[in-house]
Amino acid sequence: MYISYFDDKRVSEKTLSTNLKKLKNYREEIASNFETNNLDVAEHSLYHCRDFSLHETLASVKKRFKGIKYVILIGIGGQTLGVEAVHATLDEGGVKLRVLDTASVSKIYELRKELSSIKKVSDLAICVSSKSGQTIEMFTNALVVLDDLKQKFGESVYQQTLFIGSPGTDFMKYGRKKGSECVTMPEVVGGRYSIATAAGLVPLALLGHDVDEFITGFLDSSETTLESVVADSASRLAAYHQLKYHHYNFFAFETRLEKLGRWYRQLFAESLGKEKDINGDSIKHAMVPAISTSVELHSVGQLYMSGVPDVYTDFVTFDDEKIDVMLPKVNALAPVLKGYSVQEVATAIYGGVISAYQEVQLPYRATIFEENLAYSVGQFMGMRMREVMYTAHILKINAFNQPNVELYKIKTKEILGI
Repeated sequence: MYISYFDDKRVSEKTLSTNLKKLKNYREEIASNFETNNLDVAEHSLYHCRDFSLHETLASVKKRFKGIKYVILIGIGGQTLGVEAVHATLDEGGVKLRVLDTASVSKIYELRKELSSIKKVSDLAICVSSKSGQTIEMFTNALVVLDDLKQKFGESVYQQTLFIGSPGTDFMKYGRKKGSECVTMPEVVGGRYSIATAAGLVPLALLGHDVDEFITGFLDSSETTLESVVADSASRLAAYHQLKYHHYNFFAFETRLEKLGRWYRQLFAESLGKEKDINGDSIKHAMVPAISTSVELHSVGQLYMSGVPDVYTDFVTFDDEKIDVMLPKVNALAPVLKGYSVQEVATAIYGGVISAYQEVQLPYRATIFEENLAYSVGQFMGMRMREVMYTAHILKINAFNQPNVELYKIKTKEILGI
């Protein structure tokens, strides 16, 4: 993985050094927890995937559900975004992923229409995923889907259903009662940090992705050299917060990475967007994360390069070595492009954007995946999770709670009278 930076001149070596000093004890604490395999801290999300029982579960699930054609993933937020991000990036395999996250009548109708052609329940794996086991969106979608499939296939649908969540909840007890596969995730790990737990890895294994390579990349993100890169990146990100930058743009230059941007947006916003810091003092400033793709080059490019201040851009891309398309050698429409491939044109556009950002002094970070994608995506997600934890620590923010998210859930239950 290749990472480069182009900084605001105010992001000085002194600023970065000061932020790094604030991280010293926390970095040592996480390293110690990693070494001793401390299961009781939220940072357990960084090394849980070393758990041998998890690997046994993944092997068992792949064997039991071999030959499926669809994975239906029911959940919301961290329970689905990470899986969608990895699946979209890797873009391979014959198993189709269908996700129900929000309470959407149109999405349910689309799924019903698609599943009407399914003749065998063994073609399906239904993952119902909820850390708390109390999410209204999850219950709404699960009730509809499981009832539809029960009417068509009978009780055997529960043999094709996996319940994924914290141990001991009524949700998981129900799954066991129905004879479904019940897979637990660590209670201490929040949904947005759960990609390298059963919540992320079980659906990815069912989809046929190389979870071993993903896990290897994820764990390698804790290796000394990369951990130092993460600390440096977190120091920069905190510096832009301190400079009152308002916008953080995850620029997925390869469109398959757009859902990776959605995963990161949740991680970023839910971890760093807090009303009060760990001392109880009000937080006066936050960066708002956005997502762009190269489709928005004319609109977002025009906006940012016209002189809009306080935007930090995070370019993420890769060269897909598996596929490419050559432009026609003989053409009257655009003869200047003779001999180029589509990938070469895309690379030139990327280079042009980077050069333009430098010319107009817009700060950015650029990340290019260079290794095999399953490994690279695992490495990237592990690094970004740690980076957000580090950034929060510098800014004195609790990276793991989400007190304000609960408000909409409370109000929803009041409206429904539950």
